[in-house]
Amino acid sequence: MRSANESWTYLLPGSLRELLHGRLQLQKILSNIAWLSVDKLMRLGVGAVVGVWIARYLGPDRFGLLNYTAAFVALFSPLASLGIESILVRDVLVEDDASRNVSMGTAFAMRGTGSLVAAILSCALILVLRPGDPLTIAMIAIAGGGLMCQSFDVIDLWFHSQVKAKWGVYPRNAAFLLMTAVRVVLLVRQAPLIAFAWAATGELALSAAGLIAMYAYRGGHLQRWHANFRRAISFLKDSWPLAFANLAVILYMRIGQVMLGNIMNNTEVGIYSVAVRLAEMWYFIPMSIASSVFPSVIKARRDDAILYQRRLEMFYGMMSMIALSVAVTTFLFTDFIIKVLFGSKYAGAGSVLSVYVWASIPVFLNIASTQYLIAENKTTVALLRTLAGSVANVALNIVLIPRYGGVGAAWASLISYAVTTIFIVAVPGLRGQAAMMLRSLNPWSVFQLFRNRIPRTAP
Repeated sequence: MRSANESWTYLLPGSLRELLHGRLQLQKILSNIAWLSVDKLMRLGVGAVVGVWIARYLGPDRFGLLNYTAAFVALFSPLASLGIESILVRDVLVEDDASRNVSMGTAFAMRGTGSLVAAILSCALILVLRPGDPLTIAMIAIAGGGLMCQSFDVIDLWFHSQVKAKWGVYPRNAAFLLMTAVRVVLLVRQAPLIAFAWAATGELALSAAGLIAMYAYRGGHLQRWHANFRRAISFLKDSWPLAFANLAVILYMRIGQVMLGNIMNNTEVGIYSVAVRLAEMWYFIPMSIASSVFPSVIKARRDDAILYQRRLEMFYGMMSMIALSVAVTTFLFTDFIIKVLFGSKYAGAGSVLSVYVWASIPVFLNIASTQYLIAENKTTVALLRTLAGSVANVALNIVLIPRYGGVGAAWASLISYAVTTIFIVAVPGLRGQAAMMLRSLNPWSVFQLFRNRIPRTAP
């Protein structure tokens, strides 16, 4: 009788099936990664077609404004998440049902409060920056409302903690497909720009409703959640460095678009945003791998120090090889991709993309090493290194954007990501992790690592 974890492996070639046979923990991780990847690949396939259509329809100026508002609100999103994602996953892994309901309820209350504060602050600041621009103000308000819907992402985090991501993928995909159909209708009917802002918020609302329904279907009970002040303080004690780190991450990932919009114009933002979307469309890969591998890494750290180090090395190697493949392939076909997909109006995006795509390497490694820092409860280091990168990015944007526009913003991002990655070299006790990351950039070392198979037993 095949186990539930092993059943899907019979779809694989014989050599891969043999490699995975008996390695139930690895099978579970790969299955979870596959489900997360299906979610993102669907968005890549269907969303890319509609996204290109939207970009062509709106043109660089209106498309730039749409992305400016999204980036602007994203600057406040760390207030909505409070950095408790990985902390919640870590805690519910070892809690009983009663404690788990307290953790879930507390996390929901914290994220709901943070989302409300973030929405209010984003609206207040845009009134100061663009007081005579009612369209931008309205779009910021709509996008800010979408932050409230994301409070229910704690349900998705619960599914991740159980390595059962598919139950979160179903409602997200349903919401995505439905609102993609709505966007197609908007395009056919030549709807105004603000309608596309409503569509983005509508997708978040539908996704939240779907997660609630799926949680109930899987036996969860929202009415059993309850917030606890002491648990909230405990969460904040562990998560505040991650919250500030998330803020720094958002700053150095989105500040370029915001500063381009304020220093240059919406058209420049539109051209830059096309390049960023193409480069970042692959960022779901490290996120999917990290969310799937993290529970396994935590268990290995508890039970087997050698296995723990081995899994970390394989984690880094996997991230580096995927990032290098993405960067090289995209760089070689940059101009062709821009011309075919977006046309001559976005020709300037080719120069931006040829620089920005290389940022995938430090980004992938940063995501991997952040999981290690969480496992070792070194979240302060995560904060410090990300702050260093964000400061570098803002400073470089101030210098480079007035002179080079979007290309300058791309260089600012690339350099700041690299600064964040190499920061741990300066931290005593973490140089071993830096050495692991350096080895992971050598394809031969990675090949040797994976050739020596993972032990068949797993904790």
